[in-house]
Amino acid sequence: MKIFSQPYKLIAQYLFICLAITSTKSQQSQYKYFNYTESTLGAPPLVADIKTYDDGTLLVHIIRNDSTQSIVDCLNIQEMNLEPKLYMRIIHLNGSVKEINPNLNLHPVNYCLLNSNNTEYKINKPNNLVTYLKETQNNNTNILHNIINPISIYPLQKPFILVTYVNTTNSSNITAYEEWAVVVDWNGNIRSDDSGNLVTGDKTQIPTFDKNIPLYRYSNSPITIISTVDNGYIIVAVFDITLESDNSDSLLPRGGLHAFFISYNNTETCYIYYTGTDIYQISQPNMTISSVYCDTTDIYNMCIVSVNSNITMHYVSIIFNSSGVVLSRKVISDLPNVTGLSQQSWSAKILPFGGFILGLTAYNNIDNNTYHYIYAYNVSNSQIPLKSPGPFRTNYFGANAITNHNTFLLASPYAIDNISWSLLTIPVPTGNIHNTDYGYDNTLVNQTIPSINSIVNSSTTTLNITFIYKIALSTGNITIYKASDNSIRQRISATMQEFYKIDEYTVSIKILNNIFNEYGEQYFVIMDSNFVRLVQTNEPLKGIHDGIWILNSDNFVNQNIYSGSDAIMGSVRLTTDASKSFLKRNHSAYIDALLDEFAHKVPIHRSRLSTNHRFEVLNDQIVIPIRIDVAKDETERSSSKVYSDLNNMIIYKNITTFFFGMTNDLDQDYGFKEIAIFTIYRGFKDSFIGEFYKKNLILIAILTIILAPIDYEFLTILKYAPIFPIFTKRIYRYEQINRLNIYEDIFEVATKCGAIVDIIKNGLQIYIQVSKYIIVMSRVMFSKNIKESRH
Repeated sequence: MKIFSQPYKLIAQYLFICLAITSTKSQQSQYKYFNYTESTLGAPPLVADIKTYDDGTLLVHIIRNDSTQSIVDCLNIQEMNLEPKLYMRIIHLNGSVKEINPNLNLHPVNYCLLNSNNTEYKINKPNNLVTYLKETQNNNTNILHNIINPISIYPLQKPFILVTYVNTTNSSNITAYEEWAVVVDWNGNIRSDDSGNLVTGDKTQIPTFDKNIPLYRYSNSPITIISTVDNGYIIVAVFDITLESDNSDSLLPRGGLHAFFISYNNTETCYIYYTGTDIYQISQPNMTISSVYCDTTDIYNMCIVSVNSNITMHYVSIIFNSSGVVLSRKVISDLPNVTGLSQQSWSAKILPFGGFILGLTAYNNIDNNTYHYIYAYNVSNSQIPLKSPGPFRTNYFGANAITNHNTFLLASPYAIDNISWSLLTIPVPTGNIHNTDYGYDNTLVNQTIPSINSIVNSSTTTLNITFIYKIALSTGNITIYKASDNSIRQRISATMQEFYKIDEYTVSIKILNNIFNEYGEQYFVIMDSNFVRLVQTNEPLKGIHDGIWILNSDNFVNQNIYSGSDAIMGSVRLTTDASKSFLKRNHSAYIDALLDEFAHKVPIHRSRLSTNHRFEVLNDQIVIPIRIDVAKDETERSSSKVYSDLNNMIIYKNITTFFFGMTNDLDQDYGFKEIAIFTIYRGFKDSFIGEFYKKNLILIAILTIILAPIDYEFLTILKYAPIFPIFTKRIYRYEQINRLNIYEDIFEVATKCGAIVDIIKNGLQIYIQVSKYIIVMSRVMFSKNIKESRH
């Protein structure tokens, strides 16, 4: 996802600034509205449901009434018909909207709005809101109607969506309806098989450690799914225990909530095989659980349960950890008291920083509008005041959600035109006064170094993250992306301990010195959830999602632009498997494509990379020569730094973007090596490597005559190099660069000169030794011939 240059927190604070968004004013003028105009014409769109992904990305279900088209299946059950299409919308963190209209070929009954309070036409859907809607026949608003949309949507891990729907062979008999499910991605593609029946009967037995007490989940029981911090899931379902008839007055548990824990990459296809535990039990007769709402908080998991006892509704908050250990159970006694509203219909939303919200959608018979009431609670189950208590006008469904930065979203009836829909944004105070968000959408992160929107460059080789609790490494990743193309610069797992250092509250991450190497670029750092755990409880912690920790590279000026001698000639080596594949392919096309990837990933201008397409086979591996030309302007890195960048990215390819594509064919044990012995081997025969020697043949001959009688150790002058101005005049430019880069640049000329002289000297030594060998062998052969001739 591309992150634009404007500060992300501005987007987060005011929710989103979308493509076709304008501010809508109403009676709640102090609040902001998010408006979106659909790309297709039709009946006015309605927001039927809103869900959120872990990072705050929104998933919205849109429906359109279609009173002009009669759907036979809706007429059979006397319900309202909708346009027979599934519309889903993704609202990204940068404000853009992606339209998803998958073609699932669902049964037409899925596009009927149903009334589940009519026992004749009862359909079981989990946690549907009980809403006050106007009775069309007798104008009676005291009758509760549970309006059912057969289609429900659930965000899984990005970019996947779980869609539940109805399947039936007889649309007139609602009691025979079955709930099915399918997984689709953000492109509308089906990503699951066709075995999608969620409920196989009226009740399903739940496995327990005590086989003498069977647990059953009935098909009409409430159920909710939590996406956990460690990328797994928790299914919280209502269960019932079958007791013998003579135990009607027993104090044994009669039911409650059972949590199933599904680990990441679990391959089991039926939830009865998952590990689980009871998180809440009821032991009194005539008590039933009507609804359950669960989600993750800053550290733990929280559920709000409504328990019906003798027509009185009670609400209980439950907090439990990732192992199923219940940390708290409290009855919510401070319930809202609104004249004319029932206590039986409050729904709940869990606040990300602690606390929760109770809400209710009701129809007002005086002004014929629908309103939503919300009440916020802290971690002690006490009400906390909102900036404006409401109620807030909403649409037919009262769809709502909570974002990661404690903003309440509510479907609004206001729209800028007949093909638009809007969401009202209501700021909610944090439910835990001890939790402070320092800008990371994570109250557990105290600070980072560099901080948000700081300046970085190639000398930035460490990132620090400080938490408010003592932490230990877990299994998640730290990933650095380049914002302009969303490419990975470095990704390291918490299990790679050589890249990390922990000092109780702070983790330090080692960064390669070529990661922030591009002029005027923007980068963002992502910390996966479950990257670290609490030391005290071993509980996995939430991370820092994309678009939050933004870093900007400085506008450096490269003053290290030399003449043509600054070009570097080197070589890369393919792995054994890649070498075998290379020999079967078009060699020139492969090498050119490889250089194209170098240019994009290092990055470097493609014109600075060249080759003669001549390769060598050494020990069954392909060695390819590559030339890095001098920088063309002051915004480009010098060839010596590009050489270092390329070498690093090959050696550490498993944690850089070189892990993908053709660059993964490179041998990381070889890296990128400057050509030395390879130059002697090919010598004058190869114009690409030996060009220097051909152009300076006379000079080489003179140096050969001078150096022939002596064993000249040229490189010893490096010991005294700093006393000569030629080697010290550029030191001032490197005060902010690491020591290795300083030495590399200071002695670059001396090293090259020394290497040339060594090549000449060694070549001469080889020539002398070979000549001596030829002379000796000639004498031996001559003596042998003389002796043979005498015989």
